[in-house]
Amino acid sequence: MKIELKKLDIDFKILPSDELIEYISFRGEFPEEAELAFIEFCSRFQTDILQKAEIYANKYDHSDVTALDIANCTFAKVWKYYSFDKSKAKSKNIDTAIKLWLYKIVFNELMKYGIKDTCSEPDKDDLDIIENVDELINFTVGDDIERKRDLKVHLEIIERAMLGLSDKHKIIYLTYKAYENNYKNIPRPVSKKLQEKLNIVASSIRVYKKEANLHVNNYLKSLNGNR
Repeated sequence: MKIELKKLDIDFKILPSDELIEYISFRGEFPEEAELAFIEFCSRFQTDILQKAEIYANKYDHSDVTALDIANCTFAKVWKYYSFDKSKAKSKNIDTAIKLWLYKIVFNELMKYGIKDTCSEPDKDDLDIIENVDELINFTVGDDIERKRDLKVHLEIIERAMLGLSDKHKIIYLTYKAYENNYKNIPRPVSKKLQEKLNIVASSIRVYKKEANLHVNNYLKSLNGNR
């Protein structure tokens, strides 16, 4: 079903913050509405994010100018990836949950800044770990709506195949999928992020990957055998 948006009927200032993110995600089909939602989103959270960026920057001996750059990069990432998952929110208050999500992005952007002296919007070689199929689609095809739809259909079988896997298995499996066309293994910085996020060692990543691949391959084999 095609979503119909009427800009004049939408008062973005009164929309819940998670709905603003939904409108941002429509930027390919409805760029004007997405931009208005993004402007309101930035206005709503910019003070908190700048303050958090200044705290982190000060802790790691960066300037207030760097903090401003970090804040801008954080919102740039929201615009490109809009990856907030309400089902995984750590607070029942949606604005608090979004702030906690944004704070993680601020910290990650600052760590990147410390390595590259920039937190500019990452290219495909600077990918964060992948937690769900939608993030894999966004990384793989960007803003191409038609390719997104085609890939979504293709990956639906993978989503079904991953049923029964733990979150650790799924994240590792999808992150490897994101890199498999360009790398034999995931880049070292991404491996480090997986270790930190999932609280595992590097050797465990390989074990989880092997188990996930076996699980998915067995599902696909059984599916083909039933045809």
